[in-house]
Amino acid sequence: MTTWQIETRRVYADGRSFGDFGVFEIVEGRVRYAVDPADPRNLGIVDLELAPRDDDGYVRYSGDYTIVAPRDLAARKLLVDVPNRGRRLAFSILNRAQPADLLEDPCAPGDGFLFRRGFALASIGWQWDLTAGLRLDAPQVLDNGEPVEGDVVCRVQPGSDRPFVSFGQLGEVTYPPADLHDPTARLFVRDHDNAPLIVIDRCRWRFARDREGVVEPSGRFIRLDGGFEKGRIYTLVYRARGARVTGCGLLALRDAAESLRAGEGPAATARPTVLAFGASQTGRALRHLLHLGLNTDSTGNRVFDGVHVHIAGGQRGDFNHRFAQPSSAGVLAAGQRFPFSGTTARDPASGSSGGLYDNLAHMPNVVITNTSFEYWRGDAALTHVSPDGARDLAPHLLERNYLFAGTHHVNGILPPTNTFAATGEKARYPFNVVDHSPLVRAAFANLDSWVAEGKPPPDSQVPTLRGANLVERGVVLGKFAAVGGFQGLDPDRLGGLAALDLGDRVDDGVCELPAIEGRPYARLVSDVDDSLNELAGIRLPEVELPIGCHTGWNPRHPDHGAPDLPAIFVGFSRFGGELAAREDVERRARDCVRALVAAGFVLAEDFERVVAASLRVHEAASALSTSGGP
Repeated sequence: MTTWQIETRRVYADGRSFGDFGVFEIVEGRVRYAVDPADPRNLGIVDLELAPRDDDGYVRYSGDYTIVAPRDLAARKLLVDVPNRGRRLAFSILNRAQPADLLEDPCAPGDGFLFRRGFALASIGWQWDLTAGLRLDAPQVLDNGEPVEGDVVCRVQPGSDRPFVSFGQLGEVTYPPADLHDPTARLFVRDHDNAPLIVIDRCRWRFARDREGVVEPSGRFIRLDGGFEKGRIYTLVYRARGARVTGCGLLALRDAAESLRAGEGPAATARPTVLAFGASQTGRALRHLLHLGLNTDSTGNRVFDGVHVHIAGGQRGDFNHRFAQPSSAGVLAAGQRFPFSGTTARDPASGSSGGLYDNLAHMPNVVITNTSFEYWRGDAALTHVSPDGARDLAPHLLERNYLFAGTHHVNGILPPTNTFAATGEKARYPFNVVDHSPLVRAAFANLDSWVAEGKPPPDSQVPTLRGANLVERGVVLGKFAAVGGFQGLDPDRLGGLAALDLGDRVDDGVCELPAIEGRPYARLVSDVDDSLNELAGIRLPEVELPIGCHTGWNPRHPDHGAPDLPAIFVGFSRFGGELAAREDVERRARDCVRALVAAGFVLAEDFERVVAASLRVHEAASALSTSGGP
């Protein structure tokens, strides 16, 4: 059961009209859920049976929502936007609203891409451990009426030498320690992700921080005698109390979509087609939702017709085990286990076979889009190659998979810089400047047409063993090493996914931590051409012409330690040598984009934008000459 509470309702975007669909309205409030733990559809949700129940046996919880929908007609298409750490995504990624506009209004319309296509947009809060943005109040896990206890794992890689560090995972600490003085808490250190964990003596560290020259106890920081060393990787395991049923967030996405599809929500719908979009963390959440088979509604029908999974790689995440931390990144737990691909594959570690979609009674059409970063992270290739890296997997009939060649996780950044504005942390080389947003929009539009009209999207575009362009990372790094003065990565120190031993109760959602890592899975990337640009995938003009060299990896800056390891989320762009004249670049860029439009990888409406983006990169390269690149 799902009910909607309206807190505000107003005309959207000052009454701006969006094509044939007129004026829209924006509705915000709370959505209340009631789920039956005995319903077979919910049996995969860890600890749901241990949550408090009402007199009718239902588990109840609630979350935030935002809906933007046509004011004067019933929407026939609905997009469920899965917020990333509370932040609505579709307004920026698909509607291309500018950062300055989003600071003023997090629901700024941008160019109205979705609304001109007739979509109602529902952003549904699903994550409970947030202090801002759209969130969910997930129920507690109780054992005989008392909050349960269990282990929590956190990963920290400081960018400077410091006496104490926060152990929050891309945000606030999810679970504070049950006992700040617990002698069984453990802290490990290693120099890279393939090295063994080395335990640090418990007497050398404590849950504490320095404040005004005084060491004070803290449930958010750990303090180490002698200090934490920049670039080294620390793993903390401690006991916490009061787990939440994190998987209720996935049920919220399913049940909110079902209710809106049935016309029960605050915005009128006419049994619309329903798509879902998630990026990075929330792309992984959608992969997890599909793996659990959560695409069947209470009447036995389909919930999502199509799902666009963007920059998620081959992972799921911390979304459905006891003491899961949805914001964690790089922590090995239950969500990093086999299977990784939609197509059935064999796990060489366990000998079992399976696919990501095996539990689905209703398979949606799925579009997967990744940048080079997710391949270099060590897991995106697992969406289309066997876990041992020995063979290409046959494409799933209802899936398309695309690599955006020469791009990175946080999209193109101009003017060139090697510094994150928000944190001040740096990478060694200037960040990748290639804007891949037109490719995301076209991929989404193709999914829309696939669902609404039965028009299949273009064939998948990924590196393959068959095409001789899917290789070990060391092969590519060897080619970069031949460039004079270039400082790259150490291929032997690069992480990725591996078979994990999380204890005997992992299938019940209870993990023994830290995970014991076994045999590594394939960690493959696209090979590069003579310009050091990726051969495989969809190549924008900056890569195809090329205008410079563009990667999905970038070494950490020496100031921040571990300079032979990758900086998180970013690649780099390198310029050098003689540049072609602007007129020649524009002519060739137009030919390239014309071919991309004809192939279905760029929308006709974005033609001039893609050409202009390539010219901006050319201008940046001209200004930097050889001084701006590695």
